[in-house]
Amino acid sequence: MRRPGIAVLLSAVVPGLGQFYNRHWLKGGGFIAGTGVLFWLAGEQFSVEALMAGDTSGVGKVLGLLLAISALLIWSMVDAYHSAKTPSTGK
Repeated sequence: MRRPGIAVLLSAVVPGLGQFYNRHWLKGGGFIAGTGVLFWLAGEQFSVEALMAGDTSGVGKVLGLLLAISALLIWSMVDAYHSAKTPSTGK
């Protein structure tokens, strides 16, 4: 059994690290990949130059993606906590 506090802290830093700490490799990789894709999509939707010129048409999409990233972060932290408290069934 792993320490839940450490798992949550690691997942708060980077979603998926808490799962790696708990030795749930596929879940950890999934969280990291999902976070990377969402950040990439947010970067594709957001243009600093357009924002400086007064174009705010893409802000809603970016806010939606940031909400999705926040949800993934919380999901990762909760999953890491519960996974750390659950005894392993095998290696």
